[in-house]
Formats: sequence, structure tokens, C-alpha cells
Amino acid sequence: MTKPTLNFSASSPNQESGATDVLWQPSWLHWLISALSGTVEIEKQTAWLKKHNAELRKYNEELRKYNEELRRSNAELKRKNEEWLRNEQLSLEELRRSNADLKKSNAELERKNMRLAELELKLDAVLPKSNFSLIPPNRTDES
Repeated sequence: MTKPTLNFSASSPNQESGATDVLWQPSWLHWLISALSGTVEIEKQTAWLKKHNAELRKYNEELRKYNEELRRSNAELKRKNEEWLRNEQLSLEELRRSNADLKKSNAELERKNMRLAELELKLDAVLPKSNFSLIPPNRTDES
């Protein structure tokens, strides 16, 4: 089948009758409109994606900053925790030394008490039994 022609065309350089321009077929017109509509839609989607990507970049940057703050805070807490542990270990060591000193003192006191008990037994054996007490009476204000 041949394409229809017109005797007159507005697009021809000279508008004489008999010029042969091919008319746009409806399928081509629909294709062009669809293609242009698709291009517009693609441009809309591209613009939306650019905007969305910019928002995501901004959000990611905020997350990076927040992560960095968390890392710094975590490092500071870790440092403080290690310092606290060192102090606690020193305190614990100090308590152990103090406890050992107290045990030595207690052992020394027990030895002295045992020695005093032995001496009391010897004194009781040597000294005669009497009504007199080795502890002098308390003085009163009247005397």
C-alpha cells in the first residue's frame, strides 16, 4: 500500500500544489506522544531520584556524624571504665594489704594475750592467796 499524499503542504518550502508530503500515520503519532510522555516521566523520575539521593546523602552524613559522636563517647566511657578498674584494683590491693596487716596484728595480740595469761598463772602460783586485791580501790570525793 502506498502512503497518501496531499496536493498542498504547510511544511513545504514552496506551497505549490502537487507537493508530496507524507502524512503522519496515527501509529507514529501515538508512538511519538508515548515516547515524549515516557521521556517526561523518565525526567520526573530522574528528578525525584536526584532529590531522594540528596536526602539520603544528607541523612547518611548525619548518621556518620552521630556514629562518630558515639565512637568518641564509647572511647571516653571505655577510658573511664579502665581508669575505674585500675582504681578499684589498687583499692582492692590496699584492702588486702590492710587485711594482712590486721591479721598480723591480731596474731601478735593473741601471742601477747597468751603470754599475759601464762604470767598471770605464774603470779597466782607465787603470790599467796589473800583478801587483798592488787587493784587499788577507787577514790571517792569524800575521802
